[in-house]
Amino acid sequence: MAGVGQVFSGFNIEPLKEPRGFIKVLQWILSIFAFATTTSVTLSMRFQAKCGANTNTTITRNFALSSSYPFALEDVGYGSNYICNNSAPQSLNLIQGSQSPSQFYVFVGVIVFLYCLAALVLYIFCDEFYRKHNACTIADFIVSGVMVALWLIGSSAWAQGVTDLKYYTNLEECGYFNQLKDCKVAGNSCTQTQSPNFASLNVSIIFGFLNMCVWAGNMWFLFKETPWHKVQQTKPPTMPGQETPADPQRI
Repeated sequence: MAGVGQVFSGFNIEPLKEPRGFIKVLQWILSIFAFATTTSVTLSMRFQAKCGANTNTTITRNFALSSSYPFALEDVGYGSNYICNNSAPQSLNLIQGSQSPSQFYVFVGVIVFLYCLAALVLYIFCDEFYRKHNACTIADFIVSGVMVALWLIGSSAWAQGVTDLKYYTNLEECGYFNQLKDCKVAGNSCTQTQSPNFASLNVSIIFGFLNMCVWAGNMWFLFKETPWHKVQQTKPPTMPGQETPADPQRI
C-alpha cells in the first residue's frame, strides 16, 4: 500500500499543459477514431438476376452479400446453390478482399492507443522520474519515430486495400458476373442493384495520415526533452575569430 501511495503522491497534471502531454492526449483520441472507423463498417451489396432463358416468363431473383472487418471478401458468397437453374447449382464467393491491410492498420491503431495510455501514466504520475532519466526521454523519442513509420506504412497499405475493396465490390467491373454460369446464358442477365458505402473507410484513411503528421510533429517536442538537445543548449556559442583560451596547466 505504501508503494501505491508513493505513486499517487507524484500525481501531477502539469505535463498535460505542455506540448508533449496534450499532444499525447490528441494522439490517443485520433488512434481511437482510426481503428473505430475501420472496424465498425459493414459493406453491403445486392445483385439481381433476371432469368428468362428457355422460358416464356422472366423470373427475377435478388441476392444479398455483406462483409465486415477484416473484409475477407473471398469468404463471402451469395448464399444460394443456384441463380436461375435448380439443376445447375453453383455457389461462388467474391474474388478478393483486403484482410491483411485492414488487420495491420487496426493493429497499428491499437498499439498506438496502448502506448499513449502508458506514456500518459508516466507523464502524470512519474514526471520527475521521466525528466531525470535520459533513457526514458530517449526511448520516448525513438518509439515516436517508429510510430510515424508504422502510421505511414499502415495508412498507405490500407489506402490501397480500400481501393481494392472498391474494385472487387463492383461486381460488374471486377468480372464477378462472368464467373457465374447462369449470368452468361442468353436470355438471363445479372446486374448490381446496391453498392457499398465507403464513406467511413475513406475517413479512416484520413485519420491514418493525420495520425502520422501529428506524431511526426510531436517528435520535435520530445527531442527537446532528450540529452541531445540539452547538450546543444548548454554549449557556449563561439564567435567568429574567437579562440578558446589555453589551459594554464599546459603553459
